[in-house]
Amino acid sequence: MPSTGQSEPFEEASPGVKFMAGGSVERQELARVSGGGILAGIVAGLFVVVLLLVSMALKGQNLWPAFKGASTPFFHERAMQPGFDAGPVLVGVFFHFLISAGWGWLFAVIAYGLSRPATLLAGALWGIVVWLGMYYGLLPLVHLRAMARSVPVGMAIIEHVLFGLALAAAFLPFQKRVPARWPIPGRATEPR
Repeated sequence: MPSTGQSEPFEEASPGVKFMAGGSVERQELARVSGGGILAGIVAGLFVVVLLLVSMALKGQNLWPAFKGASTPFFHERAMQPGFDAGPVLVGVFFHFLISAGWGWLFAVIAYGLSRPATLLAGALWGIVVWLGMYYGLLPLVHLRAMARSVPVGMAIIEHVLFGLALAAAFLPFQKRVPARWPIPGRATEPR
């Protein structure tokens, strides 16, 4: 077939030459999965905020720290004052969802290709990873050890496992089973 001088898809080419078309498809799939993970992270972050608000309301506590907590590294004591304060609320909400989206993206990249039940199980386990990362990594890094210690460990783990389950459930529409992605030892897999 004569060349037209334009870049053409290589769908009819041999498997060795098919890399250009496959690369484009892989990039599209990575973008789809990444977007799904980010969206799932935001959904899970919203779920956690709702849980915190319900818990705080039932205890008769000030609800604004649920929105301002993530702004504490920037606003310090001002973020923990009772009542509404636009700056800490806006910054706190932004960073809460940014961090949730980041955890969602990481989960999507790692868990992509799992079956639906395995994705949900991985989500629960991912919640524990997020708890460890937040309570022993990020919060101490931004000098918020006291905030991490203020929540009983059992409650913090449960909240983060619920975050992971919500994340996994929200990611399911973007999940695609890829049997060879996580091969089981001893089971024959189809060649690619």
